[in-house]
Order: sequence, then C-alpha cells, then structure tokens
Amino acid sequence: MLIATFIPCLIAWLSGSVGRIRLPDIFMLSTAAWGAIVLLSHHGIDGLQSAGIFVIETFGSFLFARRYIRDITAFQNMVRYLTLMVIFLLPFAIYENVSGSPILIQLFGSVFSVYDVVGSEARFGLRRAQGTFEHFILFGVVCSTAFALSFYVLRNSLLSRLSPGFVAIAVVSSLSSGAILSIVVQAMLIGWDKVTAAVTRRWAILATIVLTAYFLVDVTSNRSPIDVFISYLTFNADTSYMRVHIWNYGTQSVMKNPILGVGMNDWERPFWMGGSIDNFWLGTAVTYGIPGLLLMTGNFLSVCFGLGRLKNLQFHAAQCRKGLIITICGVALAVCTVHVWDAPYVLVLFLLGSAMWMFDDRVDAPEPSRNHVSRPPRRGINRRI
Repeated sequence: MLIATFIPCLIAWLSGSVGRIRLPDIFMLSTAAWGAIVLLSHHGIDGLQSAGIFVIETFGSFLFARRYIRDITAFQNMVRYLTLMVIFLLPFAIYENVSGSPILIQLFGSVFSVYDVVGSEARFGLRRAQGTFEHFILFGVVCSTAFALSFYVLRNSLLSRLSPGFVAIAVVSSLSSGAILSIVVQAMLIGWDKVTAAVTRRWAILATIVLTAYFLVDVTSNRSPIDVFISYLTFNADTSYMRVHIWNYGTQSVMKNPILGVGMNDWERPFWMGGSIDNFWLGTAVTYGIPGLLLMTGNFLSVCFGLGRLKNLQFHAAQCRKGLIITICGVALAVCTVHVWDAPYVLVLFLLGSAMWMFDDRVDAPEPSRNHVSRPPRRGINRRI
C-alpha cells in the first residue's frame, strides 16, 4: 500500500495541497534521505533495495498520514479504528496467554505465509501474547498506541469509557516491560494533566521534576542513570544484565562509527551476545550514525513542540493534540527498552504524520470563555483566524 501511494502522496505534498511544508516534514525527509545515503555508502548497489524500503517505510508512512488525515473527523476515525483493532485482538491475546497457543498465527498460517511462532519462557505462568506480530514486544507496543488516544479522542461514547481499560489489558497480555512502560507513562501523564489542570506552566514544571530526578540519580548512585533505568524496567535480572551490555557495546560502536554508522553490517560485540539491539534509539545510532539519531529524534520533538506551541485550540482539537502528544511520549520512552521494525515502525511514523492537520487546518480559533454567554455567528460571516 505504501509503494502504491508513495508517488501520489509525494506529489500532493510538493504541490501544497496537503498544507505548506513545515519543520517535521523537513526532519522526516532528511531522516529518509540520510538513511538511504548510509545504506548505499556501505553496501553500494546491493543496498539499493534496503535504501528504497527505508525511504518508503519512513517518509512514505508520514506522507500517507499527511495526505489522508486532513481534519478532525479523519483523525477521530483513525483513533476509533485503531482502538477497535486492539479490542478485536484482545480475546485472542488472552486465549494465547492461557492456552499457550498463538491462535491467529496458526489459523492464518494454514493458508498464508505468516510470522514464525516465537518461543519464550512463561512469565507468571502465562505465555506472552504474540498476536499477529513478529514478536511479543511489537504486539504490546502497537496496542499501547491506542491508550491515551482513546481516552482523549473518543470521549463521547461508551467505547471511550471502556477502551483504555481494554487497551491496557491487551498491552499487559504481551508481558513486555517496554510496552507496559508505555501505558504507565501515558497514565501518569494523564493523571498529571487532570490533577494540575489549574496550574500554569504545568508541563514545564513536570519537565523540571524529571530532569531533577535524573541528576539526583546521577549524583547519588554508583551507576549511571541509564543503567538504573534499564535495571528497573525489566522483569528478570538476566534481561537487565544483557540490556546493560547492549547499551555499553552499542555506544562503543556508535563512537567508532559516529557519522555513517555500520549500516546493515554486524556491529562489534562479544561472541556470546546476540545481534538484537533492544533500544530503538541506540539501534538507530548504531545503524545510521549520530546524524541519523539526531534526525529521528528531531521528528518526535518537532511534532510535539510544534503542537505544544499552538494556541487557543478548540476543545476537541485540543483533546486530539493532548492524546497524541502523550502517546508519542509514552512510545518514545518505551522504545528505550525495545526495538520497533516493520509494521510497528510504520505505525509510529504514521502517527507523527497524523498530527500535521492541526498545523494546517486553522483550528486554533478561540472559543468563548466559560463565563461568557455564547452567541450565534452573524449570518454571511465566515470568520477564520
């Protein structure tokens, strides 16, 4: 689908029919271009296919959302269908937990080519739900993207009141610490939003608290904050131990190859370590170098800070913004302990692109204050600010 729509979406973007080009667009295009340059420089003509796929999955996903989510109705529909997808998968995930059988993969595998069934040790006497994805972690992370969005965007229906709970159960069924971290962070941010509703500059206060806590850990602990963070966000000591080694050897690889990374080549590590890098940000830096990491980080920050600067949004648009920013924050922290690839990677960048209508749709007209009696607009006047 991304291949079929890439050129039409690119033409629409260049023509300005989906709004003017903004900073997140530049970051996303630069990320895709830099990734292609890295892959071609390391692998030559053999890397052409990988470079093309990276551009399609990165910039194509963003442009797809950029073109087809152009107003609040389309955004609400996207959230509704995403939430329904998670709720649909929930019974199968619970069945997989209890029975130990990934029923959907086995069912479709009898007819189609599907992902392999991933084997793992039971956690709390349950099999980790793989759902329809390549790994348990990916299932959990994808489900977590519907938590804050369903809470804020689907407010006026029975689905909205029940869906965050269903989504949380689906995430927990993956028994993945990174995915659970995503909804924990989102729940904490939702709680902060509700408790501090009357406080000015409340998000700056929260950022100050988080940075202060980071420096306190750095000063008082005999381990780095990263090591402390990793050790407390895993279900067992072996996983924690391995992730600390991944961080140490991964950062060494980045320092040895700071500009172009290692591309699709193997990264340096001891023979007893596997090749998986359970950290999306570190994996990006190892593969595409520090410029690739900075560009990918810029994608997230430019969307979040850009949305945060919009003033006087109408209520429903402000709810969409809040739900999306909290979702992005939860996912950004979760992928510090997991890696995302294939469809989940596409979904994350699609969500970033789904925010762009808020910049272009001029929804930031001020609403009447609560103490002001609203009056109907004059006939024949279409006021847009």
